[in-house]
Amino acid sequence: MELRFPLILDGATGTELQKRGYTGDVCAEQWTLDHPDAIIDIQRGYVAAGSQVVYTPTFGANRRKLEESGLFNCTADYNRRLAELSAQAVQGKALRAGDMSPTGAFLAPLGDVSFEELVDIYTEQAAGLERAGVDLFVIETMMTLSDARAAASATSLSSSPSPVTKTAAASPAPTSPRRWWSCRAWASTPLV
Repeated sequence: MELRFPLILDGATGTELQKRGYTGDVCAEQWTLDHPDAIIDIQRGYVAAGSQVVYTPTFGANRRKLEESGLFNCTADYNRRLAELSAQAVQGKALRAGDMSPTGAFLAPLGDVSFEELVDIYTEQAAGLERAGVDLFVIETMMTLSDARAAASATSLSSSPSPVTKTAAASPAPTSPRRWWSCRAWASTPLV
């Protein structure tokens, strides 16, 4: 499929998983692999409703987030398997966007990771998504520029487009959800 704008994206995945039994006792990615019919049903519904792009169910499937859930040495495999479920769901009728999200980590000295480590984390995730043949990457809900830059760097060697969404606060200490907004930009090269 060719990218034509405007694009109609899919909808909420997490709340739809909850409607189908996900309780949060394990990470959503593990639950999805254990209950593949749930995501296939959700994504087929979105395609039937007119979605041209579905996000792979890989929002929390970077190494850092998976390890927080006790899942080690499985990042590329999980991403590949989850993206393949999306392929089963869309059956070529929509594009698959390899979903990449924040690690929750901060660069030293405020945190415990280097920029190079962040790039490595996202590179593992991108490799699994690319092996499954995603049509594009979506780098979403980034709260730090370091995560956004690292994910964009990790996907920059691919020929697939990589849109980035950044979440930003209107003030250093936002007091309500209304003070948050998303800024969108296309990242076809690393943000340096």
